[in-house]
Amino acid sequence: MRSIITSLVVSALALLLYTADAGAGEKKFEKKFTVSPGGTLSLGTDVGSVKIIGSSSNEVSIVAEIRGRDRDVREFDVSAEHSGNNVEIVGKLRKGGGWFWNSIDLDVEFTIKVPHEFALRLNTSGGNIVVSDLKGTIKGETSGGNIGVNSIEGEVDLGTSGGNVHAEKCTGKIHMETSGGDVHVTTITGDVDVSTSGGNVKVSEVEGKVRAETSGGNVAIKVRGTNKGVHAETSGGNIDIFLPRNINANLDAATSGGEVQCDMPVTMTGRIDESRVKGTINGGGNIIYAHTSGGDVRIRAVD
Repeated sequence: MRSIITSLVVSALALLLYTADAGAGEKKFEKKFTVSPGGTLSLGTDVGSVKIIGSSSNEVSIVAEIRGRDRDVREFDVSAEHSGNNVEIVGKLRKGGGWFWNSIDLDVEFTIKVPHEFALRLNTSGGNIVVSDLKGTIKGETSGGNIGVNSIEGEVDLGTSGGNVHAEKCTGKIHMETSGGDVHVTTITGDVDVSTSGGNVKVSEVEGKVRAETSGGNVAIKVRGTNKGVHAETSGGNIDIFLPRNINANLDAATSGGEVQCDMPVTMTGRIDESRVKGTINGGGNIIYAHTSGGDVRIRAVD
């Protein structure tokens, strides 16, 4: 009987502690560093959305807002260090003991301003990544969130395991991928390489080589300028490619579950088949490759 009473008392105390720590809590981390353009910001965090904006100031300004269950807020630490022209930020969740700490209730938002000319290295285990108005290389990943970049000059290499990706008004090579969302890329000067395992892909107003793939959606591509090459592939949707009417290209378009349509005259090679068109447009050029296993392929001319 005594052991039963003791167990009940211990359980009651644990429940009281849990209830006390289950209330809402919040805290803020703020820090600034003076830097010169051309440095690198590195950020790694166990959880948190990241928003980074380029500014005309020679300063890195960091604000991290942490909200959630009081216990979890207290267990999450942010640190920032400055070495030469580089800044490193770390967000770390100290692991609490006990069965009632297994689930985490935490919302972390990083808002960071850096000089316009700055490179980024980003990694978050759970949150969105948004970057704008920068001139520099951007690399990073998130294990569960959306990605958006806008007005970037420089190479972009970003990925997410579960969210949508978007890029707009960028100059430089773009490589973005997601395991579970849509891809939308527009107004790009440079090569584009994008993919998703479970969504649609839309690439528009691109002056450069394009590679776009999805395992479960539609693909739409519109290029401008000269033909640098297009590769479009889907296992379960339609493909629409919009090309300048005077473009020079070798065309290889095929489908296993629909038909191929082309607005422009094609000098055919091989046998004629409504499910495959292979030949040259305006004398030939870089290859336009469009293959789907479950939809139509449409090649459209635009003036």
